[in-house]
Amino acid sequence: MVNTLKVLIAVIVILAIIGIALLGKKVLRALIFKTARTPSKESTWLEIIAALLVVGLSLAHYISQMPETAVTMWIGLVIFFLGGLLQLIARKQLYDDKLFEDRLSSGFDAAQTGFYAKIRHPSKSAMLLMLLGFTFAMDSLWALVLLIVLFFPAVLYRVSQEERALLDKFGDRWMSYQSDTKKLIPGIL
Repeated sequence: MVNTLKVLIAVIVILAIIGIALLGKKVLRALIFKTARTPSKESTWLEIIAALLVVGLSLAHYISQMPETAVTMWIGLVIFFLGGLLQLIARKQLYDDKLFEDRLSSGFDAAQTGFYAKIRHPSKSAMLLMLLGFTFAMDSLWALVLLIVLFFPAVLYRVSQEERALLDKFGDRWMSYQSDTKKLIPGIL
């Protein structure tokens, strides 16, 4: 029997190595910088708490049940890996020693290439994919329910807060960009 948790840890290590390769020494700085300054931190805390609840419930379920490895668990690992890869590539496309706001004020250079040409918040999409994959990999139906009921609305709330701040700062240019792209899922949402 393959221990899915050990495979998941190996996937996280592989993503860390890819992150270092893509972003170099600045990997931590690139992953923690803010793309939009919101007046309140409540949306950030809601997102963090919801994510921790989903991860905690997934791990608790896996450790208490120790389910047999199933196809859905392998699919979950692949989804988790692809979400992590999306996160790293999106940050690479956005980050090159300039803040997002600097690029926006100089004409939305970053927003017109790569993932940002299709989705306004690929990092949030990546987090959704990673947590979705994690819940499948840990074979936790309850964590999947929490993901849908708590985390997804928290992400949508945070996105709305960030977009309001960006609209206030960039006005018509942001409206134009907003009309050309989707929030999280290309062609859908």
